[in-house]
Amino acid sequence: DSKGTAALNLRWRFGEKWSLAGQYFGQDRSNTTILERDIEWEDQVFQAGLEVKGGFDFDVYRLLVGRSFHTGPHHEFGAGLGLHWLELGTFLSGEAFIDGESIGRVSERVSAGAPLPNLGFWYTYAWNSRWAIRGRLDWLSASIGDYSGSLWDAQVGVNWAVTDHFGIGASWNYFNLDVNVKASDWRGSADITQSGPFVSLSATW
Repeated sequence: DSKGTAALNLRWRFGEKWSLAGQYFGQDRSNTTILERDIEWEDQVFQAGLEVKGGFDFDVYRLLVGRSFHTGPHHEFGAGLGLHWLELGTFLSGEAFIDGESIGRVSERVSAGAPLPNLGFWYTYAWNSRWAIRGRLDWLSASIGDYSGSLWDAQVGVNWAVTDHFGIGASWNYFNLDVNVKASDWRGSADITQSGPFVSLSATW
């Protein structure tokens, strides 16, 4: 259904037109259910009709080097190249069986991580010295080693500069990850979509 999460965003301008942006956010979800069919996990079987607990978690680290293009006194458009590091894990726990014999309650987990390149774009329109509309979009579609898939990471919102150094913002965030893993210890896929309102506090110096 819904769950809150936090994010950390940093941006450093190291010239009139160049900047380095960083971001981190993560999420973990779990649920308990009665299995409708058997699930095989290596040599263990979680049988239909029994209760299990399962879930997933992921962490996203983003780094982007960008260049700004001023299109007017109140407009700024920017684009850049970056890197997403994705750490994805899933788990399942419950009573397991081997060759039809119960081995008691067990908990199994796998995880995988990979760096994925991305393209990033952003746009800002400030109609005065205190108010600004901001939008950002990151996109990738790549196949690297054991990993392939796509990612969309978008945000649009408004920011109010309370003072010259502190501001308050409200935006709508959208994140979608569709990845396939063919590693030796985990062959599978994940399709994760997260969207919702985001309230932020900002500091500039």
